[in-house]
Amino acid sequence: MDRRFAGLTLALCALVLMVGMGSAAGIAPEEGGWKGKTKQGFYVYFGVGEGTVKNVRLTFREVVCGKQSLHLPESRLTIDEAGHFAGALVPNRLELEGTFVAPDRVSGKIVSLETTGLPGCTRKVVGFNARPR
Repeated sequence: MDRRFAGLTLALCALVLMVGMGSAAGIAPEEGGWKGKTKQGFYVYFGVGEGTVKNVRLTFREVVCGKQSLHLPESRLTIDEAGHFAGALVPNRLELEGTFVAPDRVSGKIVSLETTGLPGCTRKVVGFNARPR
């Protein structure tokens, strides 16, 4: 009885290890245009290609400073091996980060910093989900 339990435990450990190693390689997202929505109901658009998220367009609302829409055609954020990207779209003002959870799905967040240029703006984090168009 103890040998069977030990064998089963060893087999389960090996399976867990193999599954963990398989997911370490990350997910390769589909290249092309992506479209999504923020948790506030606004749209997010960007391109994926050459290992980067680029040409970002987004809209979000901050309590004090209101609705802000940006198109940053020169934006480039590198996608790492795990399918994650993060960085400043506008230095000291706006950041974007996300993780490709499937080749056709990304979850992320827009982070508006306190220094958005207008007095009284607060830090705002807005989640989003997107898919290829």
